[in-house]
Formats: sequence, structure tokens, C-alpha cells
Amino acid sequence: MTDCFDLYRAAGIDCTAIRIPSGILGRLGLLRLAPRFDVIVLQKKTSLHRVELALLRRLNPRIIFDFDDAVMFHELEHRRSLTGKHFPKFLATVDHCAAVVAGNAFLAAFATPNCPRVHVLPTPIDTERYRPRGDAGHGDAVTIGWVGLGGNLYYLAELAPVLQRLAKDYPALRLKIISNRFIEIPGVPIVNEPWSLEGEVAALQSVDIGVMPLHDSLWARGKCGYKILQYMGVAVPAVASPVGINTEFIQPGVTGFLASGESEWIEHLRFLIDHPAERREMGRRGRALIEARYSKTRFAERYVEIMREVGGGPRGLSR
Repeated sequence: MTDCFDLYRAAGIDCTAIRIPSGILGRLGLLRLAPRFDVIVLQKKTSLHRVELALLRRLNPRIIFDFDDAVMFHELEHRRSLTGKHFPKFLATVDHCAAVVAGNAFLAAFATPNCPRVHVLPTPIDTERYRPRGDAGHGDAVTIGWVGLGGNLYYLAELAPVLQRLAKDYPALRLKIISNRFIEIPGVPIVNEPWSLEGEVAALQSVDIGVMPLHDSLWARGKCGYKILQYMGVAVPAVASPVGINTEFIQPGVTGFLASGESEWIEHLRFLIDHPAERREMGRRGRALIEARYSKTRFAERYVEIMREVGGGPRGLSR
């Protein structure tokens, strides 16, 4: 949401980002600020206690809870056993809000019974920043790319048999990992690209096919498919697991492919490697989809409507 502050301000909404303090005195000070604002957005945070939430709602009932991860199943992010300890905090937060903005329909379903206004707004991408590369490709060499945090590399590691098989059949094939950490896959040439905000787009533009393997879990279903949006933003087709919102972003054979098992991963990646013209056309279609539905501008327009609805009118919402 904070990435859109410039667009909100252009629409007449003044925005202030405030970090929730950890200490009780800091939180009391934060609560005292609540009446100054027309709308308060809690972004993904479920750390406020019920008493704090009750005080916040009393001081300012115009609260929006915004989340794009399965925060109610947070243990699963770190592959720990599910205990349910985060679910009561999630429900308490939703109970005290006037509206909820969820990153996908799966997440929204958990909030709908406890909040009268639940909106689904997929995470957007900045189409001015993420742009297609200017050339037609990289010749005969084909680069498969993966972007993400090092903690999620275990998803990519499970594609090792697929990548090893393809590397044997295509000697010019390489894998580019754009991350803060890296792995080795024997027999697969790998280019390690340390992630940086400044270099991220150029790194993505240097790949020909993007991949997003996932397990079908409660945590993964709550993901909002940002990798796929990044690939599509630079006109790169994606192959992804058919989990959660991935099935909404990818139209099989049109903007990329969905792959359930090893044979499907090999089949779809092989097709994209062997057919550069179709690969580029899928990339163009993906870019067009991003511009039509998932751009930062369109996201901000809808968010402004939601904030004005909760705030009670078309005026600027923050004093």
C-alpha cells in the first residue's frame, strides 16, 4: 500500500506511515494519534492485543485491515507445525475493523464471516518500473529465472530433477537465481544474481522464462503470486504450480503454463525453450494482462474508493 502513496496524494488523500511500536508506552502514544485521521489502515499486523484494538476502535472506528499473506497460518511460513496461535489474533483484528482488503479470494474467505466489507485486491505491480526489455532475446541461449527470498529456495530446489534433465538436453540452458541466498544444483549451470532494488528489473529482463514452484499448502494458497506479476511485468512467460492465485494470473498456453508434476514441468519448459516466437508472444500477452488488471495505478484507484467509502466521503481523508 505504501508504494502507492504518491497516487493517493494525487487523488487528494494525505497519507502517513507509522510503525507500530513494541512497547506499551509507544503504543499508547500511537493510540492518542488515532482521532487525527479519517481512516486507519493496519497493514498485515495482527500484533495489537484485544484491549488495544478496542481502544483504537473507540478512538477511531474507521479501520481497514490490509493483508496479502496467510498471517493466520504464520507458522507454516517457516515450515513449523500448525498450532493455531495466530488465528485468534487474526480474528480479533478483523472483528475490530470496518473493512478488510485481502490480496486474494482465499484470504478474503477467512475474513468475510467477521467483517461486513471485505474487498479482494491482488498485489499490484509498478508498470512504469517493470518494463519489457528492448531486444528480441538472447540468441540460442535460454535462461530460466527464479526471484525471491533465500528462505523460499527450497521450492526451487525441488525442481532440481527437472532442471537437470533439461540441462542435459539443452547445453546452452542456464538458471538465474535472483536472491539474497543461493543454492547449487549439480549438472545445472547457475548464474547467481544478488538481489538489489536498483538491479532487480534488469536482472528479470535478462531471463527468458520465469518459474514459481510451490507446495499446495494453506500458506502457499495465501500467497499473492508476486513473482508471476514480476515476470509478466517484463514480458517474460511463467511456469508455475497451480496453487492459489497462480491459477488466476496464468492462462495456460496464453500467458504461460501451470505444472503439477515433474513430467508437466519438463513438457512446458521444453515447449518454451523450443519455441522462442511463442515464448515472446506469451510474454507480450502477460504484459498486456498486467497493464489491464494488475497495475499500481488501477490498484490505487480502487483503494481510494475503499478508503473514501470507509472514511465517509470524497474529501481528503487525512488531516
